[in-house]
Amino acid sequence: MKFAVTREVLNLGLKIIVITIDGVNINKETKKFLDFKEKAYNALHKKYQNFDIETDLILRGFHKIHKEIGLKRRKNTPVNELILKKFLKKETIPCENVLYHLYNIVLLDSRLPIFICDKDKINGNITLKLAQNTSTYIDQNGELRQINPNEYIYEDKEKIIQKLETSQNKEVQITKDTKNILITIEGNENTSTEYLIEVASEIIDLITTYCHGKAQIIYK
Repeated sequence: MKFAVTREVLNLGLKIIVITIDGVNINKETKKFLDFKEKAYNALHKKYQNFDIETDLILRGFHKIHKEIGLKRRKNTPVNELILKKFLKKETIPCENVLYHLYNIVLLDSRLPIFICDKDKINGNITLKLAQNTSTYIDQNGELRQINPNEYIYEDKEKIIQKLETSQNKEVQITKDTKNILITIEGNENTSTEYLIEVASEIIDLITTYCHGKAQIIYK
């Protein structure tokens, strides 16, 4: 599998790292994992005491990119901001398995938008590009999502996989039977390349420790 990004997307200031991990077991909760999970969430609660979400430079960097392509902030909130808001309000964050707990922990810690999908449900290579036409797909929550021209999308040979940092195609969603995964991590002008690599290394280390598998960075 190959991954490519068009110059138009890079010119917006978007940064991207893409990882594949093959041979994962996402359902087995060990005592080691449960101990880690408890400590990680406790540390996150301490980290975000008195946190001002409105002034955070990482989150504001994605608002700036969206503004450049004419998107309204209220209707296009990135997944990292949505999950962080739920966490700060002490709302329940859905976690169906070990993989999703690890995903949430790294996303919350880094404040970067991260998406994980089933690699075996992707057909051919992936391109991150600006949409040329209006189209639709069903997202991970079963809702119809519209893709508008100039919104950036991840696309394989036959379908759109992901829109912006806001939604993912239900067709590539992780299930209990998933064995091979693809991870995207995005940054912006306020996140250094070194920071993205650090976050990528963290999620690789955690997933291969608690879900096993063999990881490879296919784009950075």
